[in-house]
Amino acid sequence: MSKVENKTKIQKNLEIEYEFQQSFLKENKDFISIFKEYLKFNISKGSTETHKLSGNYLYFPEKLVDCGKKSALIVIHELSRTGAPIVALDTALILQENGYFVTVVTLKGGPLLEEFTEKGIPVIIMNDFKGIQYMTLGVEHYRDKLDLDTLIKGFDKIIMITATLYNLVRRYMNDGKKIYWWIHEGWQSYNILNKKMPVNITKNIKVICGGDYSADQLKIYGYNYYPSVLNYGVFDDAKEFSDKKSNGKVKFLMAGTISTRKGQKILLDAIKLLSEEALKRAEFIFIGDPYEGDIDGEKIKEEIEEYVTKNDNVKLYSSVSRKELYKLYQDIDVLVLASNDDPMPVVATENLMMGNIVVCSTHTGTSYYLKDKVNGFVFDTGSVDMLLEKIEYIINNIDKLDEIKLGGRKVFEEYFDMDVFQKNLLDLIEKR
Repeated sequence: MSKVENKTKIQKNLEIEYEFQQSFLKENKDFISIFKEYLKFNISKGSTETHKLSGNYLYFPEKLVDCGKKSALIVIHELSRTGAPIVALDTALILQENGYFVTVVTLKGGPLLEEFTEKGIPVIIMNDFKGIQYMTLGVEHYRDKLDLDTLIKGFDKIIMITATLYNLVRRYMNDGKKIYWWIHEGWQSYNILNKKMPVNITKNIKVICGGDYSADQLKIYGYNYYPSVLNYGVFDDAKEFSDKKSNGKVKFLMAGTISTRKGQKILLDAIKLLSEEALKRAEFIFIGDPYEGDIDGEKIKEEIEEYVTKNDNVKLYSSVSRKELYKLYQDIDVLVLASNDDPMPVVATENLMMGNIVVCSTHTGTSYYLKDKVNGFVFDTGSVDMLLEKIEYIINNIDKLDEIKLGGRKVFEEYFDMDVFQKNLLDLIEKR
């Protein structure tokens, strides 16, 4: 955008806000009512975003959904297309469907921002969470007051997502406002944040963990939060896929960022120990790339690539789209997760939903819901020998494992179906 275009845009926004001020300056309304009026006014003028000199942005939704009097503010660090932001979007839509006016505050935008605004949810990007200057909302009392403090006070329900927001949580302890702090992290994050998060919290802070694994790790690191557990939800898309196609081989998949944490080398080492006969009856697919600059991840990828050149039954592909990944789920038999810290991987939940066998390490949150050889397979984290044993058993008994597949599917239905998530979410925040 040129300087002239930007100046014109800012001038237009100032004119819109001045017109709004004149219309509502004398109105005596509560904060949420004023905020809604401000949004409606700008949307009617064709605004999509308001740029403020403080470096913060308010992104207007395409249309404002009239949800009723209840309101919820979701605070999250970013809007990338990763686990926690996706959960934030699902949460926002559930609350909206159940009568809440929802707004999102974040430090950083991302590809999910547009999905929020398309669904009628305004997004505020704060460059430092200290406040948005010049957003007057057209009422003298609220001039220069659309900062986080005002938002926290104005909304009924406050949900802060991820442990990285510990400083905000500390700031609002003893504030009297009920705040739900939804933590999804595992031991590696707690290790990094150790001694930074408050050891104890006040009564107005309710901690929620995204699984029992995350809650256990929180306790191990000495945080006396007494959390509730709330698993995310996944839509049941299994019915959209036809029966699996088979080439006579047992197909194993490992999908995720190539790294020491995700454990691709554990699986590769197990594959190397398979007998020639077992390897001929199986196919192993690795999908993913290392993070840029991750030397260990690059070395693991190189080792996989070298092995692939010598073995037609092992394949490596770069990251694929979600649509392509779902098509692949249809063709595989087994998902392997060998992570040394993975609180609740979505890829595991999706494969339980699809009726695939899930093999996972004990440091994977999914393992808390699986019983070995009943509804999945579980092995000790880092144990190549135990993983090898599970792989050999599956290859030799693949025609006898339908009950395990059905058992895994029941785990999805009981704990991770989106309808279950909706019920548990509403029970948690509306009964407190």
